[in-house]
Amino acid sequence: MTIAEVLQQAKAVLIERELDQNIAEIILETRLFLTRSQLWTTIERELTPTEKAQFDADFARYLAGEPVQYILGVAPFYGRDFKVTPSVLIPRPETEELVYAAEQWIKQHPGRIQRVLDVCTGSGIIPITLQAEFPELALTGSDISTEALEIAVDNNIRQKTNVRFIHTDLVKAFLENGEKFDMIMANPPYIAEKERAGMSDYVLKNEPELALFAPNNGLAIYERLIVDLPQLVDKQFWIGVEIGYTQGEAIKLLFEKSFPQAKVKIQQDINGKDRMVICHNTLI
Repeated sequence: MTIAEVLQQAKAVLIERELDQNIAEIILETRLFLTRSQLWTTIERELTPTEKAQFDADFARYLAGEPVQYILGVAPFYGRDFKVTPSVLIPRPETEELVYAAEQWIKQHPGRIQRVLDVCTGSGIIPITLQAEFPELALTGSDISTEALEIAVDNNIRQKTNVRFIHTDLVKAFLENGEKFDMIMANPPYIAEKERAGMSDYVLKNEPELALFAPNNGLAIYERLIVDLPQLVDKQFWIGVEIGYTQGEAIKLLFEKSFPQAKVKIQQDINGKDRMVICHNTLI
């Protein structure tokens, strides 16, 4: 069968099941190592029996409820492809906005940011992306999951970056070592247990619960983390955390309690939902 015929058949199934119609293209692009434009310029090419069998297996897994990123073992983030497995979350566009906010701050305050820590780093997408954008910075990522850190180290190698990854519960290791950072970022578990009923099976049945849910209406990790952050920063710092869209005011209060002299603001995402809390005291 040609690529065109495979796509036509797959599209009919995806439409019938009300699923993402781009999935077939994504599978073929990744497996055939083609860009989207290259795929469409070779649309009449015959797939080999091996290629067709691979597509059929991948497509069946997707129809059975497995995220395409885990099937292919790769997910895009900030213009780069990262390895992902069920041990780590699939990167979200909201997290790209957190990276963008950090990137803009670094550019607006040249020379002031040198040491950056990403807590609950998962697959390492945040520190690796910042290291790729700013090779001169010292980037560190930490996580309690050894399985996640294995993926992060692999991504570090793949992206040819030099991020340091530390296995620790939140920031415990850095407190013990007396380390300081100019910028701290975190995308911790923040989903409340009561939200489980409204979540997609694609998430619940595939992504790691350790990286999704937190007690106390999703605030427990922030409560533990933010109380320790004053010991990890110098006089000038920038801290940015991703949040659930209903948690802005509660997390803002946590920062204001830990950093009474700093500026704290809730920042919305592209959809107009509260998505980040930023805390800093850098003088412009």
